[in-house]
Amino acid sequence: MNELRKEEHTFLQLLLSVHHHAQLLTPCSCGVDNHLWVVACSDCLQAELLCRTCWVKKHRTMWTHWALVWNKNEQFFEKHDSSQVVKNGALRLGHNGDGCLNAEVARSFTLVECNGIHATAIAFCGCRTVATANGKRSVPHFKQLMQAGIFPGSVKYPKTGYTLGLLKYHRQQRSQGKGSAYNFVLVLQRMADPYFAGAVPDIYANFLAITRFYKYLEIKIQSGQAFDLDIPLPGEESRPYPNRPNGYLGVNCAACPERGVNMPFIVKLPRYLRHTVNQNITLDGNFKANLFFKRDDGSDTALTDGMMYFPNQAEFAHLAKTYVIPEEDKEVPCKAHIGSIRHQGSVKYGTTAVSGVIAAACDHSVLGSLIDMLKGEAFALGTYAQREHLHHTNSPPHQAESVNPSTMSYDSYCSFVVNQVKRAVTLFPDEKWLHDLLAEVEGQIPADHINGHGLSCQSIWQAVYFACRAHFHGETAEVLWAFLNPLGSSTRQMTGALRHDIINFVMHAWNLLKLFRQAELLAAERLDALRLFELHMAVLQDLSRQHATEVGGWSRLCRKTEQLAGGKITSVYQHESTQALTVENVLATMIAAEQERSRRNDGYDAGTPVAQWIHDGMSIERTQSVTLAIVLLKNHREHPLQETWDSITALRDTVNHKLKKFRERQREIYPHLTLSALDVDEPELTAVQLPSYRMAHGHKLSSGGPDAVTQSTQLRESEIQLRCTAAQNGILAVRDASVALSAVKKTRELDYRGQGGVTRSQRNLQKAEMMKMFEIAMYNNARTALIHLGYMEKHAVEPFPAMTPKDTRRKETHLHRATRDSRLFDGTACDSEQGSPSKPGGQGKGVKKGKSKKKPDGWIWLESLMRGQAVSDEKVAAYKAESERVQWFRAEAEMYRWLEQYERKHAELMRVIERYRRDSVVWTGLGDREQQASGGLNGAVTYVRMQAAMYKRLAYNAEVIFKDADSGAHHDWVSAVTFDELITKIDTWRDVVFEWMDHMVSLVAGPLHHY
Repeated sequence: MNELRKEEHTFLQLLLSVHHHAQLLTPCSCGVDNHLWVVACSDCLQAELLCRTCWVKKHRTMWTHWALVWNKNEQFFEKHDSSQVVKNGALRLGHNGDGCLNAEVARSFTLVECNGIHATAIAFCGCRTVATANGKRSVPHFKQLMQAGIFPGSVKYPKTGYTLGLLKYHRQQRSQGKGSAYNFVLVLQRMADPYFAGAVPDIYANFLAITRFYKYLEIKIQSGQAFDLDIPLPGEESRPYPNRPNGYLGVNCAACPERGVNMPFIVKLPRYLRHTVNQNITLDGNFKANLFFKRDDGSDTALTDGMMYFPNQAEFAHLAKTYVIPEEDKEVPCKAHIGSIRHQGSVKYGTTAVSGVIAAACDHSVLGSLIDMLKGEAFALGTYAQREHLHHTNSPPHQAESVNPSTMSYDSYCSFVVNQVKRAVTLFPDEKWLHDLLAEVEGQIPADHINGHGLSCQSIWQAVYFACRAHFHGETAEVLWAFLNPLGSSTRQMTGALRHDIINFVMHAWNLLKLFRQAELLAAERLDALRLFELHMAVLQDLSRQHATEVGGWSRLCRKTEQLAGGKITSVYQHESTQALTVENVLATMIAAEQERSRRNDGYDAGTPVAQWIHDGMSIERTQSVTLAIVLLKNHREHPLQETWDSITALRDTVNHKLKKFRERQREIYPHLTLSALDVDEPELTAVQLPSYRMAHGHKLSSGGPDAVTQSTQLRESEIQLRCTAAQNGILAVRDASVALSAVKKTRELDYRGQGGVTRSQRNLQKAEMMKMFEIAMYNNARTALIHLGYMEKHAVEPFPAMTPKDTRRKETHLHRATRDSRLFDGTACDSEQGSPSKPGGQGKGVKKGKSKKKPDGWIWLESLMRGQAVSDEKVAAYKAESERVQWFRAEAEMYRWLEQYERKHAELMRVIERYRRDSVVWTGLGDREQQASGGLNGAVTYVRMQAAMYKRLAYNAEVIFKDADSGAHHDWVSAVTFDELITKIDTWRDVVFEWMDHMVSLVAGPLHHY
């Protein structure tokens, strides 16, 4: 910018210079008398000044360029349409722009180009004729316009036309920029005349219809349906894409399994490799893609009705009218998403005819289906979305041996799954294929939503603890909304049919973008999976060496999480100890008690209870601290990573969203409180005014009134109860972080070689150290809040003493000991500096220089999990053993998920290559058939050949990426020619990579368990 500012005067002079030409009024080079240079062009680069006749002759095929004609009276160049440069000027169709000797009389015509709306004149060719039942007549005007590259505004008597370049530009602007058609037309009007808009023709209504129809035709051509795609190609018995619906215009993911297209119909593989062919689907609702009540007589029908992502509207209307939401769908097994579940069938917004959409997408964020939500996010609509997504690769249904295993992810899957098959039978009683698929489908709750569920759901539906799930986080449908939401401001004002078409068109562009970049995206994910698999395997190897005598027994335990009679959850991935209550346990009890009190007083409040509000505030404080910690980590790096900044941005968005909801409830509790404006750029700096904060700053807890004392007491006691549990949890969290830091340090010493490995290990070590300090800070924050609340004194050591890193010291019994380890502390789960723990009684005398004295464990290892009371060494040992077992199983699960992810990405890349190859073969076959039918080359044949060449090139590029070692390619797997061969190579490699496990079999009692 400094460079530009230095030349500001020069730029001003140059911009003004384009309004004048030194050759003005000079005789034209054509030599005709009185023909002077008086016309310039606003659109040609380095254009020369010409006389009127020469200008029109030069622009006969560039008619939409604006002419700048010299106004000799007022002394400036005046902007004109080309037809106004000479008398009777007109765009002449036919004969390559030279004009027809039998041309019809020129008439007024509105021609629309990217540079504006032209009020021009046009002369149609009259010499070319076509045979009709009544004899010969001239070629219809709309055909002449199309042959000239102008899309007509109507068929019978076109008065308006749009250049194909304009329609293509609008398609991209709509898909990527999400701007409204209304604003786009306003831009075109101002491009024509920014000062006198009334002089520019109004094209808005016609523009809506033409751009919609053009996009529909373009999609029909791109999909191949314009070339009879559903008819078998020469030499083939079945349709080119045998299990897609007839007439389907949508885009299917190239990486997801599509039997008979990108992989064989029948694949034999061991069950533990089923993740290589698994079909993952995510469901999610969105209330921004809504539709207001409009005057709609129903005469307008969607051009894409039932052929893309929205279902057939007649079928949808029938189901929406007849289906009754059963009460059992509203009875939730956990306390998450209670509002959205229990309000199924209720109007979300009174001003909307459609409150939003439910989307089904694959795990590559390729959209499969969209369903309108008429009255909230009903489970029946989720089932409908499932059916539509699966329908696009199951029409007709597959045989049992060629059905893909499937996994569904949904925010409320714990409730959704209860009647999943029953709903499908009710909605679609004749579709047995769907009933069978849903009966076998696996499920999970998405990674970003599961922490909002109850403890049982967090244990049962945690994706990372399911075998053959790879690293499917289940949030991919959420990605669609960032692309779709900006469109909502315009689509909610449309008719229902137009809205469906526009959303279909825009999401089609999203799917194409994903399709063409899929190989690059998968290669990046593959490299990431390889790196993380190696890291987690190194951690598991170290933990296995540490617990060599226990691993044999652990390995024989079942990995499946189960809910026993009475509701108890048993899982190797969770603590079974009941000595400590979590914040979630206490919160659930407090909310239930508070709601029960409200019901007894006939004043039940359906809003957020006070306890929940305080819990939400504590959650915001923790997220703020995480954000600050990452900011500090980023600032202390010499070369900050983009992924770090992405994490900060995502966390800040989360904090802003939580703060907004938190403050809404805060205004109800403190109606007279004046809140400062949110700092959306740095929300981690915004104070969360919980009771402890208000007491620390001398503010009243209640807003006054007759119930002020009761309200103050309730607020204070609620936060005390939650803060005590948070402090108890904090001790456990510091313990876990300390053990994790030990494992990371030991892994770094044993398993990393080379500069790249050292750099990665240093980063991991830095993160582990940061998380340990973060958990210590969170514990101390809870303790400080309890002091402000008057629960304990500042210097009190009961029940929660202050914590420093020194208080995490302990003898490292869970690691292999090296020489002189008995005299040294390795600084992992303990602080190696001399000093005393904060807990009284842990004082140690100074150690003389040159000698090493065994120091006592920090108080966090010697206290019970409740109220700081001392417990026996047996209980502490039992807890430590349980922690180590849970840590080992979690490390094992993480390792296997990243291994599965690495294997899956190879399978997906191979499917992408095969899909591109199949697409190229199909387009080649369509071209051969089209050429045979026409007897030679024509526009259809050459277009099809272009598509075949494009997919052939995509296949070649994808194969290069597939075999690229720099993107994590396995040197042996990428030599596979067929999918079956790839599976065999993966299976064989597993035996090699887990030789260290086999070696341990000889050291432990009992065989190790392999997934």
